[in-house]
Amino acid sequence: MMEKPWKNWKLPVRFLFVISILLLLGGCFPKRTEETIENPGIKVTFFDVGKGDAILIETVKERMLIDTGYDDTAGVILDYLEKQQISYVDYLVLTHFDKDHVGGADWILKGVEVGEVFQPNYESDSRQFQEYETVIQEKEQNPVIVTETLDLSLGDGDVKCLIYPPQQEEYKEGDNDFSLVLSLTYGSQRFLFAGDCEKARLKELLEQSEFGLRHDLLKVPHHGREEKNSEEFLEAVAPFVAIITCSEEKPAEEEVIKILEDLGTEIYLTSDGTITCTSDGNTLQVFQR
Repeated sequence: MMEKPWKNWKLPVRFLFVISILLLLGGCFPKRTEETIENPGIKVTFFDVGKGDAILIETVKERMLIDTGYDDTAGVILDYLEKQQISYVDYLVLTHFDKDHVGGADWILKGVEVGEVFQPNYESDSRQFQEYETVIQEKEQNPVIVTETLDLSLGDGDVKCLIYPPQQEEYKEGDNDFSLVLSLTYGSQRFLFAGDCEKARLKELLEQSEFGLRHDLLKVPHHGREEKNSEEFLEAVAPFVAIITCSEEKPAEEEVIKILEDLGTEIYLTSDGTITCTSDGNTLQVFQR
């Protein structure tokens, strides 16, 4: 598997000197080398499921699946799990109930054993949600309704995961702003999974004080769609790596790409193929196939 070349080095000249000094001093930039990390403590796979989310986090001992893509793309996830001989997923997190996030949930629950399920505090009348609910009842599982910030430890406890719930009971934009947001910390590196957050939810993230917004890797909210406060949010996160879950038919908006480019962020699109990130807590590598 070849490492995807660096791109988007369109930094203002005034920043280049600072970056060079940080690299020389062994600063906080994620290092990317040509050699594969031998024993990554964490592996994050962003599946190519079109304009939808399906993200698998693997540690030495546990697996967490964030969202399940569409009804007809669940096979992408299940094929991977079968090839990796994974028959048990410890945690399934459904950020919200749009069809491109919950669509494959019923197939996942049927295909592998799932431990705990986490979901936001609302319901949907969509067919995909109803199919998910039916299987949940058949399996006699009781999802955890996340209404307060929740802390989890993965692996041997060295991977910390915070689930930040929506702060309102109703949103003008509906489902998207109900998105659960996950902040994951491993060693010196932090990963932020921002669901489909739109303006109101981004405002909550910018104003909350439960965790710092600065992260090394960002799953860009809402498939790269621009909001009025997108620039403020992206500048606050200031990611070194941004993953946008999009398709060729429904690409990320150019304005979001431009903001990230100006920040010097390395951008990956799932429309170019499934993306894999590995880390030992200090070194981050990103591959695409």
